[in-house]
Amino acid sequence: MNKIPRSAYVHIPFCHRRCFYCDFAVVPLGNKIETLQGYGSKTVKEYLYFLQKEILSIKHKSSLSTIYFGGGTPSILDPQQIKELIDLFRENYGVDYGAEITMEVDPASFTQDDLYGFINAGINRFSLGVQSFNSQILQKSGRRHLSEDAEKSCLWLKKVYSCGLIKSWSLDLIQNLPLSGFREWEEDLKKTMSFSPPHISIYDLNIENGTVFKKLVNSGKLQLPSDKDAFKNSELTHLILKSSGYSRYEISNYCLPRHQSRHNRVYWSGVGWWSFGQGSTSSPWGEKLTRPRVSKEYKEWVTRQDELNLDSSLINRDFIYKELDEKIMLGLRLKEGIDIQKVFKEQNWGKKKFESNLSKLLEEWEKFLESGILVRNGNRFFLSDPEGMELSNQILISMFKWWDDIN
Repeated sequence: MNKIPRSAYVHIPFCHRRCFYCDFAVVPLGNKIETLQGYGSKTVKEYLYFLQKEILSIKHKSSLSTIYFGGGTPSILDPQQIKELIDLFRENYGVDYGAEITMEVDPASFTQDDLYGFINAGINRFSLGVQSFNSQILQKSGRRHLSEDAEKSCLWLKKVYSCGLIKSWSLDLIQNLPLSGFREWEEDLKKTMSFSPPHISIYDLNIENGTVFKKLVNSGKLQLPSDKDAFKNSELTHLILKSSGYSRYEISNYCLPRHQSRHNRVYWSGVGWWSFGQGSTSSPWGEKLTRPRVSKEYKEWVTRQDELNLDSSLINRDFIYKELDEKIMLGLRLKEGIDIQKVFKEQNWGKKKFESNLSKLLEEWEKFLESGILVRNGNRFFLSDPEGMELSNQILISMFKWWDDIN
């Protein structure tokens, strides 16, 4: 029997416009949106009605230790609308004293007054999607904000953190965007250090199907950094952040002491979580359930859940272990790695099968252990930093091949 999840992700799909690299379940509403009254407010209010209905539909509730408002652009909402959602959790689930309540914010989508409003609503950690401080790179990526908007937002967050009004904040960047060569990336990192964010997330650019970038790549009109330049950027990231006191605790995440994202560690550790909103994925008991990505279909899904009872993956309290390959993949993303023998034992294999499968995996990993990008300490395996972290896909591909072979 698994414990009832104590973390909740809330998807706010609205954006002013879709960025050129984005394939998330978002609803672009234009630049003039007013979520309380005015343009776009009807669309937002209708979505929030169904979102709240879904939140209330869960039968097995427990007090929450983390809540994460992601998107989309949650900062498009008015602070009052965020407060209503947090209050809904407080009244129907309970929220722990000291709970981490994070909200993604986007430069140019909120004012300083909004920031204080979100704090008064109950937000105590912010994740600021800067992506780059270079206005030319931002425009080339379809971002709405400019460098000055990003810097202004950083100063506001640094101030409220210094005053003790929030527990932490994160600055998010995307590595290897178009036009972002070694010199441009170095400037982005130096600018980031000038604001001393307690947490930094650095994501590699992925070219996803259906995006503007994918179409440009297919037509030969998008020039991206070469693999060699991308690796040089990664080495620079490691050098600058490590020398500035940041620890890399996950492939894409760095922090100062005591500032790891408690909510994100829930995903990587395989603990169950709730998730609400169109396109979001929950995994309360080990089995995953993704909601429809389209607004109309999501609303119909919520109505069906309300009328016909919840999907079995939301009410089944018997824990379903994740597939072994997924557990290894998630564990290797973390700095501390994974105890292979421990996760193997959870498969309930007999001794002969246990030893045979372990031997086959170690054969696949032998070359990575010899090169030092994968490190073994007893039964625990972890990626070296930065080489192993940057080349993790090679190790994971070999592991997935092993998993296919033994199945």
